[in-house]
Amino acid sequence: QRLITQRYTREAVTFIQRNKARPFFLYVPHTMPHWPQYSSERFAGKSANGKWGDAAEEIDWSTGQILNALEKPGLEKNTLVIFTSDNGSNGRNGGSNAPLSGYKGSTMEGGMRVPMIARWPGRIPADSKCSALASTMDFLPTFCALSEAKLSKNKIDGHNIAPLLFGD
Repeated sequence: QRLITQRYTREAVTFIQRNKARPFFLYVPHTMPHWPQYSSERFAGKSANGKWGDAAEEIDWSTGQILNALEKPGLEKNTLVIFTSDNGSNGRNGGSNAPLSGYKGSTMEGGMRVPMIARWPGRIPADSKCSALASTMDFLPTFCALSEAKLSKNKIDGHNIAPLLFGD
């Protein structure tokens, strides 16, 4: 488990290199910092927040490697990158939801509200902020709208949030 973040990163970078000449979708759901928490030797014991912090720092490194892989062939301006989480911290093992109340598994904001970073140079202005409420359920209709793909005629949860991201 100590090398899982590095393995995910290597596979993601390889996938980008193999598919750089055509449209692609890449989903990288990091296992860390879920419990039990691990990081490679390069990051172990380096943070001020124990194993959780070490795992978070390695995920930060991984994100940088993936962004570099997009920039090397010039894909960054034609690639939407989203970084988010599935839920808030469980409140143990170093994670925190402060200043929100509640933890993972609860219906309080600290259990469900998470940050999301969307990066698309030339499309999303740098340092812009959006305080609108959105959900990961909104990703499918948004990605379909951006790629001009058709959604199923079956009713689904979620809405196109591209106007929130781009101000269109």
